[in-house]
Amino acid sequence: MKGYEKIEQRLVHQGKVVGFYEDIVKLPNGKIVVWDLVKHKGAAAVIPVTEKGTILLVKQYRNALDEETLEIPAGGIEPGETALECVTREIEEETGFRAGKMDHLMSIITSIGFCDEKIPIYVARDLKPTKQHLDEDEFIDVMEFTTGQLKEMIFDGTIIDAKTISGILGYLASDLKEKE
Repeated sequence: MKGYEKIEQRLVHQGKVVGFYEDIVKLPNGKIVVWDLVKHKGAAAVIPVTEKGTILLVKQYRNALDEETLEIPAGGIEPGETALECVTREIEEETGFRAGKMDHLMSIITSIGFCDEKIPIYVARDLKPTKQHLDEDEFIDVMEFTTGQLKEMIFDGTIIDAKTISGILGYLASDLKEKE
């Protein structure tokens, strides 16, 4: 953006999934500031739509909140993997279903003020049952909801995950819903 100059970027800590940085930035008024930045390796998410038009969510524990949440299936993009390959893998790993058809819906930035994590969100259809392949640290329950139930749970605060809210509301407002 005009008038902003990134002078330096310092890695403070590299974790398994994210890196924590300090960005030294010169503002348009000449002032020098230090901004926090979290760099994420990338993730992708998927809205699994059943033949009945219901949507599968996963219920899992999230350490950041110290509670279980309801979410659309998602996961980190592995090195050399595309977002589409990631969601194709993740839907089967987390839900035990393989998608016959996958359409890109939207992409979101999860926390634009301090993090560069971008999540492409896909819609999966023609689901065929297979078997869950959970990681050793994953304990996931698969739950099925109508779109009406999902809207209610979004607005009553039951569903609080940003990618899930964005994805479901985007799906309900999109032309992709009309293809059912």
